[in-house]
Amino acid sequence: MKLETQNSYITNPQFVGGAAVTPISGSAFSSASAENPQFGFVAGGLYVGTTGTLVAKTYDGSVLTLISSSGYIPGIITAVSASSSAGFIVALK
Repeated sequence: MKLETQNSYITNPQFVGGAAVTPISGSAFSSASAENPQFGFVAGGLYVGTTGTLVAKTYDGSVLTLISSSGYIPGIITAVSASSSAGFIVALK
């Protein structure tokens, strides 16, 4: 798979696709889980195109806050919160 932005690209044969992420809030973020992921699948990582704070929920329900995140973020992710300031996020399959 190859993801491209205006200034860079990432290539990784481990992933087979991705989906643009629209961060969610409130009960939608709270109810996201391994059985009910926001993206329709449990992401094997995220690609963050614009640096900022990333608030994400993991497979086990933990909520992570990553400051100044950008590029490839490894993890088993089920949702991204609207309180994130990072932008152009892609959930990787």
